[in-house]
Amino acid sequence: MGAKTKYNENFPLLAKDYARQGMIDKEIAKKLGISHETLYQYQKKYPEFSESIKRGKAPIDFEVENALLKRARGYEYEEVMVEYKPRKGDKGEEKAMPTVIRKTKKQVIPDVTAQIIWLKNRRPDLWRDRHDVNLSRNVHFRVITAVPRSIKHTKIRSQRRP
Repeated sequence: MGAKTKYNENFPLLAKDYARQGMIDKEIAKKLGISHETLYQYQKKYPEFSESIKRGKAPIDFEVENALLKRARGYEYEEVMVEYKPRKGDKGEEKAMPTVIRKTKKQVIPDVTAQIIWLKNRRPDLWRDRHDVNLSRNVHFRVITAVPRSIKHTKIRSQRRP
């Protein structure tokens, strides 16, 4: 007789909710009271469990993607400043009443880091850090690295020579 499984029918619904809250797999597993490895085993064994996690992650991933794109492109927004001054109310009590409302257009410049992340994920064929080079023939090459000598080291050597 094998070990009893901890999996129960509420796991798909719970996991979907946790994923929708933005939790990563490790956090979902902890909330369910299982190990990270067990979470992946359950995803393989129970397709409805795997699908529920994917459905839970989709909206939050979409929201983050949109925020990243917005940050990569830059955007404008309106800042509203409200000044309050004490005024007498209808019954003679003092209330803070808005007296001046200032609206200012602000601009967030495009963010280079967000652009890099976007391009590396959307166009890895062009923007990844590592490029694989396939050589079809037997080609030999040597990499030479030039390392500058320190000024102090050069002076010491030149002083020894007559």
